[in-house]
Amino acid sequence: MYKFYRPLLIILTVTVIYFSSCKIYSPTYYFKDISRDTIINGFVNNELELKIQSNDQLAIAIASLSSLEDALFNSREIDGTNKNNFQVNQEGFIYLHKLGKLKVAGLTRKELKILLETELLPYLKDPIVTINFNNHRVTVLGEGSSQVIEIPLEKISLLEVMAKAGGGLPNAQLNNVMIIRESQHTKQVKHLNLENSSILTSPWYYLQPNDIVVIQPNELKSNSEQRRNNNRLIYTTVLSSITFAFLIIDRISR
Repeated sequence: MYKFYRPLLIILTVTVIYFSSCKIYSPTYYFKDISRDTIINGFVNNELELKIQSNDQLAIAIASLSSLEDALFNSREIDGTNKNNFQVNQEGFIYLHKLGKLKVAGLTRKELKILLETELLPYLKDPIVTINFNNHRVTVLGEGSSQVIEIPLEKISLLEVMAKAGGGLPNAQLNNVMIIRESQHTKQVKHLNLENSSILTSPWYYLQPNDIVVIQPNELKSNSEQRRNNNRLIYTTVLSSITFAFLIIDRISR
């Protein structure tokens, strides 16, 4: 019966050699260069405060000890919270009930909060103002992970954006994440290596409104994995068919 099983043995040997010779890619993960507990100096300043600009949209919520008086300043309800959306005009002004025309461009959220709470004292008892940006966002482009992520506060880190986008796909190039940033009449393109801890001290660690994050796929790894899966399916099917055939031959030969 050896002559019957010899082709099967040859196919099995070739299959083992084929799969053992497939290229194995090293895994991709964050901060490969950090192998033990350490302290990283020169971390990026996290006290960033953006200035309000023309065309910004501000979500302003006003609260005091009188809900009836609050209703005069909060005309709409969004997500269960009283908020007004204020568009900063080209000259940098907004219009607020009782206060009229206010210059807000060039102020930070904190400075505008203090200004409004001070100006509202004649009309409200112990006013509290909360301000968020309504039009600040970053765009993430990647294989199966494209989305827009809102930035209601001043900043958001690249790592937080990556986490919100799914942490990077299994075949993503973490050592080649691209950021596109518009600056006046130019666009800056920066390639970052998230496998290296130097990103923690990079000025690009915190993203800016309207940044575009591009998660590059590892095409060689993806193609290799696809070929591996296709070949595995083919060999499994062929081996199953040959095994079944030899079982029939063996049964008949008896």
